[in-house]
Amino acid sequence: MPETPSQPTRRKNNAEGDGARAAHRRRRPQQHQRQDDASSATHQAQSITASLLRTKNMMSQELDRATSLNTTINDDGAMLHDAREEHEGMGGTMLGARKVMGRLGRQDVRDAVVLRCAICFYWATVAYVLWTRIKVPFLP
Repeated sequence: MPETPSQPTRRKNNAEGDGARAAHRRRRPQQHQRQDDASSATHQAQSITASLLRTKNMMSQELDRATSLNTTINDDGAMLHDAREEHEGMGGTMLGARKVMGRLGRQDVRDAVVLRCAICFYWATVAYVLWTRIKVPFLP
């Protein structure tokens, strides 16, 4: 029966061992949960970082597009400004041309009147020469 006193000791040791194992088992899920929380936080941080990088790249592309658009608008504005200045310069030329066309039109009318008068004078001269050289009996 000497085994009897050793059995409770074993049981006591087993109970202590079981308690240690149970505590270890309790710690293990907590440690595992902490690792899961840490890996989840790491994954979320990586996801947020990737999202921020995509946003940064998108904003950079939009900034480049806006810069290009601004350059195009400025170039078109300069071209329109040059065209306006040229048009204003042509306005003076067109006004001068309009005045010259009016003068040429009046000159054309004067030339037509002078030509008609010259034709009338020519036929009057021809008629006088014929009347003086050829005495037409029925004309006075």
